[in-house]
Amino acid sequence: MTKKPPPQDVGAERALLTTLCAPGAEEAAARLVPGLQREDFMVPAHQVILEALRALLKTGIEISLVSILHELEAHGQANRVGGVAGLADILGAEEVARPEVLVDILQAHRRRREVMRWAHQAYLRAEDTTDDPEGILHDTQAEMARISRDGRRDEGESWEEILVQMAAHQPFRRPGPERGGWWGIPSLDETCPIPAGEFTTLGARPGIGKTALLTQIAIESARRGIKVLVLTLELPKLTMRARLASYLAHISVTALKRGDYQSSHIDAVGLQANVLEMGRTHALPAGIPWAKIEALIRFEQARHGIELVLLDQFDKIGRPPVGRGSSEAYAFGAVSTSILEVSKDLGIGFVLLCQLKGDAQDREPTLSDHADSDRPAKDAGVILHLWRAKNGEVKAKLHKHRDGSYVGKVFSLDFDGRTQHFRDLVQESSLTSQPAQPRLYKPEDMPL
Repeated sequence: MTKKPPPQDVGAERALLTTLCAPGAEEAAARLVPGLQREDFMVPAHQVILEALRALLKTGIEISLVSILHELEAHGQANRVGGVAGLADILGAEEVARPEVLVDILQAHRRRREVMRWAHQAYLRAEDTTDDPEGILHDTQAEMARISRDGRRDEGESWEEILVQMAAHQPFRRPGPERGGWWGIPSLDETCPIPAGEFTTLGARPGIGKTALLTQIAIESARRGIKVLVLTLELPKLTMRARLASYLAHISVTALKRGDYQSSHIDAVGLQANVLEMGRTHALPAGIPWAKIEALIRFEQARHGIELVLLDQFDKIGRPPVGRGSSEAYAFGAVSTSILEVSKDLGIGFVLLCQLKGDAQDREPTLSDHADSDRPAKDAGVILHLWRAKNGEVKAKLHKHRDGSYVGKVFSLDFDGRTQHFRDLVQESSLTSQPAQPRLYKPEDMPL
């Protein structure tokens, strides 16, 4: 059986290069060449012509057969196109009026080739019985998502669109919900709601209650109809399940772990079936690469309609490989950028738990206190830090807010570590100004 050639269109490659290299085509070339890749062309001679064309656009030299030939000769590439005769033959195809159509054709073929190449690699990995099938699936999902993202055109627009939008009385926000989740604390929900389409950073030292607040965000968001995905790289799945049950049934995690709960607690959880059906949990191994986490999030969003992701915690994500001279902070920065891209791409809320430095204990943290990288602070739309004041109160400071409101505001919170609940110690809601009574805890009340 004759092997079928990969998807390609050599005629379209020639016609596109001829059109972009024609006299007076500088405007079209300047617009289209930056979005083209060598891999869009299958013929090696066409690839080197593309790179010569790209170099001429950067230097501002007039594009012609002669200038392209000189550029190729300067880099020892003229023989790859067959000299002046070969170059003239390649650029002798018929010009087209809409080169954008040819770009779409070539890039569609390139994406098909990428899918076929990765599918072949996945097939070979699947044949290897020592390779983890879950890892193969996650890697495949991540690669397919990358190919899909690379195929999207990022088009500019005229400023006249401002008037068009205003004339139609359309709101200046992207489609879909603006709120990505709920804190379950009135003062925070009113002043700094968890946004959709970007991520929120929640930072604290261990033992302050980060994961407890994550538990509260998960359940209170689900209670309000948001589909939630909890990803924990620190706690076992049963422990996370116990924390969620503790919040729902108002019983301590310790009692749940002992099995020391009553029918009334079961009934309390059963009456909240509408909340239970809105949430999902994955306990992932520490050090798991971000690519696998991203693939899992995209799978959960496509299969279950996830609208809010809660990730505990940032420093346990596997660092991507870094080149010589790069640092771990750089590697974590790449992960932070990817989290922002996923939040925007899927239009979801995303809360990221981050560890703060050891000397941030018992004092008000700053943005420089992030233990592994300051990028989650730079990339986040909302940043909230927790700490315990010397008088025992839990404080929360809003360090960053996407619209600038209430930045620098400090909130006093009452934390019931026994049942994973936070509430305003001093209610600052527009609905009430009644102070809450603080409670005192014994060490055994804190969750294990």
